[in-house]
Amino acid sequence: MSDALAVAAVTETLRAVLQVAVHRAAPDAVVTVRHPEDMDMRTGPAGEGSRHAPALNVFLYRTTVDAAWRNTDPLGAHPGETRHPALPLVLHYLFTAYAPPDTDSTLPERLLGAAMSALHDRPVLGADALKAAADFSDLHLQPESVKVTPAELPADEMWRLWTALGHGYRLSVPYEARVVLLDSSVPGRAPLPVLRRGAAGSGPEAAPTAAEPWPVLQTVLPAIASPGADVVIGGSGLRAGAASVRLTHPLLGGPVVLPARADGAAAVRVTLDQKLGAGHWSVVVVLTAPDGSERTTAPGSLQVAPRIAGALPLTVERGGKGAVVLSVDCAPAVHPGQRVELLVADLPVPAEPFARTTRKLRFRLTAGLPGRYPLRLRVDGVDSPLAEAGADGFDADTAVVIT
Repeated sequence: MSDALAVAAVTETLRAVLQVAVHRAAPDAVVTVRHPEDMDMRTGPAGEGSRHAPALNVFLYRTTVDAAWRNTDPLGAHPGETRHPALPLVLHYLFTAYAPPDTDSTLPERLLGAAMSALHDRPVLGADALKAAADFSDLHLQPESVKVTPAELPADEMWRLWTALGHGYRLSVPYEARVVLLDSSVPGRAPLPVLRRGAAGSGPEAAPTAAEPWPVLQTVLPAIASPGADVVIGGSGLRAGAASVRLTHPLLGGPVVLPARADGAAAVRVTLDQKLGAGHWSVVVVLTAPDGSERTTAPGSLQVAPRIAGALPLTVERGGKGAVVLSVDCAPAVHPGQRVELLVADLPVPAEPFARTTRKLRFRLTAGLPGRYPLRLRVDGVDSPLAEAGADGFDADTAVVIT
């Protein structure tokens, strides 16, 4: 997600990307981000001295809300949690070219052509470009890419737009940048997890009525596991060769290949690597036949849980105006781009930004009240355990004591 500075970050990144493009068309051209009435309609923006430089002006004239994203659930929220959704914005820009009157009359077309060609080749503002051009915002961390595409603006709407701006029409092209997700500053609530469900803590079970000709992955138990734990993968046709498990992560990459061993007639067991990063992993069982051929199952899902390392419970003192700073050691290490939160009772607190892989995280509560609160570390939507499997209560030491 991104902060309220993301709108300015998109404009600054467009300026940087288009500056390279128009420089090829006209070495002395500049990219400006002014209101059209601040531009000299006759000669363009003034350059050094008394000389006027050709210019491409990038003007944000309108913002709208993306209807599809407005109806999606808040990112990172689990069932039963309440979070204020992000504000999904579409930014509408007008690109206008200006040239001094004594230059080639096709210079505006050359500038617009260079800009349109650049955005046609690179319509997505990548994380690297956003961070390099606008390091004042964390827009580069939002999970959805920002794509800049030409917009359809009928002639009468273009005429009304220029009339509202108080100027005669100039050669212009409309573009839109979609989507910019502005994080809400309203804190959410994440209730403590359910310890037991059903008479014996068991849910529904299903099994196929006939053998499948191809290996099928049906269950991954437990669905949430810590690095170093054993995971049992059940299904059918999993004994048709030497089994291994292939894990991939959308951010951490992979594949991570782990050896598997039989666990009964219809399951294999695998021990997770201690260095496996927290988050959502895709699981595939690979069966290798004696002739070297491979058969794979469809992917399943495994959530690798983080763990709060170090001595617990944590004890911290409130600072000025009740502010509390928590330093938490985590295992395994978290990586840049992962979304990390500390759940203090039912209050999600985002981690302070980190630029490299780390095991030490800082969290700031603006107004912490004295008391003892359960702690959970959430990495990419996966929580650290607050109770041992089958326990009837939460671990009392997995907590923070605010004095």
